[in-house]
Amino acid sequence: MFTNLDTVDISSTNYIKAGIHTVKITKVESSKTSNPKAKTPYIDFHMEATDGAIGKARIFGDREGQSPEAAEYKAKMLKRLLTAAGVTNFKDYILSCKAAVGSTLTVAFANREYWTNDKENNPVIRTVADYKWPVKDGEVFNPEWNKTMSQEDLRAYNDALEAAGTANKPTIESHNMPF
Repeated sequence: MFTNLDTVDISSTNYIKAGIHTVKITKVESSKTSNPKAKTPYIDFHMEATDGAIGKARIFGDREGQSPEAAEYKAKMLKRLLTAAGVTNFKDYILSCKAAVGSTLTVAFANREYWTNDKENNPVIRTVADYKWPVKDGEVFNPEWNKTMSQEDLRAYNDALEAAGTANKPTIESHNMPF
């Protein structure tokens, strides 16, 4: 039933961390394939750094009701990535994205902090390294690119912590009191 079990690698995956990395685009994938129910379409550029760490650049596409400024920003983000990957023909964005596969470029990843619930439904703060943009030769990582949780998100997290804490405490019924 399970062949070649000796060759299966169970070591943990090494993900790209915040910083500037030279990466190779190994694959491009559309949300139409990976997540057809996504509210906003996107394209994932899978990347592998020179140290073997993996990550991806997710570029969101246009969606109904977005502002013209948002559409322009997204288009610039995609074209900047494709240009850094050596793509020169932009007449068909699908072919342009596919042309980037196999290219090597230098990009920035920065940490983004968020809160979610763990397996036991307890609130936890997590950090993920997100793709930012291609960088120029000699550009160094700026810690200000990292994004910590906003005050609003911290309040929501603290509210969730408090709710989880009170939900897990046993209640004392007054008729069981000795006085």
